[in-house]
Amino acid sequence: MNRWLIMFTGTAINIMLGVLYSWSIFVVPLSQKFGWTRAQLSWPFTMSIFTFALVMVAAGKWQDKVGPRIVCVTGGIVMGIGFILTSFITTFPALVITFGVIGGAGVAMSYVTPVVTSMKWFPDKKGLAAGITVFGFGFGAFVFTPIAVKLIKGVGIMPSFFYLGIIWIIGVGGLGMVLHVPPPGYKPEGWEPPAPTAAAPGVAADWETRDMIKTPTFWLLWLAFLGNASVGIMVISMIAPYAKTLGISAETAAFFIGYLSITNGFGRIIAGWLSDAMGRTKAMVLIFSITTVNVFLLPLMAKTTAGYAVGLMICGASYGANFALFPAATAAFFGSKNLGGNYAAVFTAWGVGGVIGPQSKAAMLRKYSAGLSGDELRLARLQAYKIAFYIGTACGILAVVTAVLCKPPGAPPTPAK
Repeated sequence: MNRWLIMFTGTAINIMLGVLYSWSIFVVPLSQKFGWTRAQLSWPFTMSIFTFALVMVAAGKWQDKVGPRIVCVTGGIVMGIGFILTSFITTFPALVITFGVIGGAGVAMSYVTPVVTSMKWFPDKKGLAAGITVFGFGFGAFVFTPIAVKLIKGVGIMPSFFYLGIIWIIGVGGLGMVLHVPPPGYKPEGWEPPAPTAAAPGVAADWETRDMIKTPTFWLLWLAFLGNASVGIMVISMIAPYAKTLGISAETAAFFIGYLSITNGFGRIIAGWLSDAMGRTKAMVLIFSITTVNVFLLPLMAKTTAGYAVGLMICGASYGANFALFPAATAAFFGSKNLGGNYAAVFTAWGVGGVIGPQSKAAMLRKYSAGLSGDELRLARLQAYKIAFYIGTACGILAVVTAVLCKPPGAPPTPAK
């Protein structure tokens, strides 16, 4: 099997899964139909991310045992069922369960498989392989945001979820049948692993997940992922509502979501290439520093539509970088044999970031907007978003510091006889 076919199939799967980042398109129509507040409607997105990260631990270990195909196909079916059930809900808790829990679980199963599979086919270009594969997840919002907008305008908000669910079942399920891992000991023709050096000591052996989570390296990676993910998820969850508060039209906001998804996708490829070229930790420090400065300046940049667009471009690229940097770093530090389970454990940081990012923003909105209306409400919301950006800055600083401290873990413990 041509390994490039495996990688680009994984990219296509992730394009379909990337609809998760289009959530803010559904916020206003759902609010208009059911009367739910913006702060409330951050919870389905938050729960989908938290479930995604939690279920991915089990899905990663499952795919290490049975291979990627059955896990990916099952994920597509579960995700599709979650969207279809969402089309029938009438209460807010039901929305959290169908979109957040069921949909998030399906995404988790289908996401982990192509990323890990591609990296196993590309031991010579792990960072780049991860970046190209997960490019699809970031790019997915660009593809499906216009489709979702047209569906909502054409058939209404609830039937749109139904039709999207059918698309996931057919598309992700069909593409998942292509995936499989290379044979044991696989090496691309003409490639030999580089000899260990002081700068890149390599991995003495493959780590078991239970041993990996006891190392300082794991927790530093986890905290770095938590910090940078919190920033990106916060901004993604507020693109359309913040744009409306700034006086930007819904059509322009929808364009911004798609625009961010493009930079999100290309940020993954660039970060994967950088991590192969300059090393995992150096690439992380560089990119996380850019994230931190950008989110700190974003309230000032958003005074103009062009400035807001530039800030979103940088945020999208630096956030997308996470999903190339951390699987490559996990493989570099802890080996490839148990990469599904190991990366899933690191990935739980993204789930926690999915709670911290959107919910810190929602908390500021509740605090500053209570009991206000008209111009006072708009000004209060601007202040709430500004404070949220400063919370994001603190998260970015956490990512930079922990990335600086992250070092290879050495050799795993010798198994007891």
